[in-house]
Amino acid sequence: MQDMVERIVEMDKRARELTDEAKKLRVGSEDRIKSKKEELRRGYRDRAEERVELIKKAEARNAEVELKAILERQKETQRQLDAIYAEKGDEWVAAIVARATGDDK
Repeated sequence: MQDMVERIVEMDKRARELTDEAKKLRVGSEDRIKSKKEELRRGYRDRAEERVELIKKAEARNAEVELKAILERQKETQRQLDAIYAEKGDEWVAAIVARATGDDK
């Protein structure tokens, strides 16, 4: 009988040891999972930030090219207006003066 009680106590002790080991393993696994999860998040965030920077640079280059094209079109339009004014300016001034003074009749 004593032998059986000792075996039961020993089995209980071994069961508690196994339970403690399992708890330690679980905690260790949870810590590793948390660590890996954070590592993956950092990796995704870093790659996303790099991608955003590349897109920003590309958009800035595109905007610069587009701005240059707009400025060139604006300069060409201004040259055309200046040419038309040089050709017709005196005529327009005379017409405005005539209308203002009533001599256009």
